[in-house]
Amino acid sequence: MTAGAAAAERRTGDLIATLLLIGFSVGAAVMLFFVSLLWAIGTYDNTLAIVLGGYLPLALAVLGAVAGIVALSRKHTAFWYPLIALVLSAVVWLIAAAIAR
Repeated sequence: MTAGAAAAERRTGDLIATLLLIGFSVGAAVMLFFVSLLWAIGTYDNTLAIVLGGYLPLALAVLGAVAGIVALSRKHTAFWYPLIALVLSAVVWLIAAAIAR
């Protein structure tokens, strides 16, 4: 296998991983947003927790998606950006859940 074929194979894997992580990250952020809206309907009345748990994961997912797409267009390793956004979204939501209780 030549170096060009190995680079093309690695590029294809990065593209697939990045697109899957972008989709999963956005889907998880939307799910976390709706769960945070349930806090507003329920007994939890903490605006900071609702904003942190609802809007910040959406913003992080969008930023991770944009950064991943930009890194793909510049031929850099791109799957890290949506992966970091997904992990940060989960951490922020868990902090918001602790504040809401």
